[in-house]
Amino acid sequence: MARALVLQAAGINCDLETARAFELAGASADLRHVNTLDVRDPFAGYDLLAIPGGFSYGDDVAAGRILGDRIVRQFGDALHRFVDSGRPVLGICNGFQVLVSAGLLPGGNAERAALDTNVSGSFACRWVTLRRGGASSIWTADFAADEAIELPIAHAEGRLIGDEATIDRHAAFTYAEPAQRLSDDLPANPNGSVADVAGLTDSTGLVMGLMPHPERYVEPMQHPAYAKKHIEKSGDNGEPAGLRLFRSAVRATSA
Repeated sequence: MARALVLQAAGINCDLETARAFELAGASADLRHVNTLDVRDPFAGYDLLAIPGGFSYGDDVAAGRILGDRIVRQFGDALHRFVDSGRPVLGICNGFQVLVSAGLLPGGNAERAALDTNVSGSFACRWVTLRRGGASSIWTADFAADEAIELPIAHAEGRLIGDEATIDRHAAFTYAEPAQRLSDDLPANPNGSVADVAGLTDSTGLVMGLMPHPERYVEPMQHPAYAKKHIEKSGDNGEPAGLRLFRSAVRATSA
């Protein structure tokens, strides 16, 4: 069975849901605080690594900046060895901000990006429609090209900025128009990200960061239209989109 390491740090608050998502996807999951990791070999014995959502270190300076800098300083070489050995890494919301701050996304030091305050200037918390982007990733392998899915968001600094061509080339998911827009005040792109990008993957396809929360949609009843979907037997191709994302990486790691 694949083993997943779910990092904890001050302010991280989606760790339990992320661990549960890995378990539902067929892996075992360990919760480890960053302070307890062995600096010599912090990821030994693990097949997958996740940095969950939350507000690490209170998002002081900028969202994810302090934890990202700490990971680079203490565990940077080990993290690169982890990826070089073919093991996947996922950053969700604040975890995505951490990976961008650490320089792992979109493509290393030569290709930089940043996550800035939403164009609305306010916190966005709702469900959004996504489409699989053009970049291949172990995390998106179970999704059809250009497939539309739904996931929830909850962030204030989700606006991806940087070179548009670079960001578009590494796009794992993009924001898309929903089948039915409820209000003109709720645009398809909730934060103003360049090229409507909601998630990035690196050139290996192993490292992915995503602003929406896949761990919050791993059971059918978590969808706000669960009753309608259940009655109509529609949507999700048989299982929730978030679970499919976790299962994709776990299955590939266990193969």
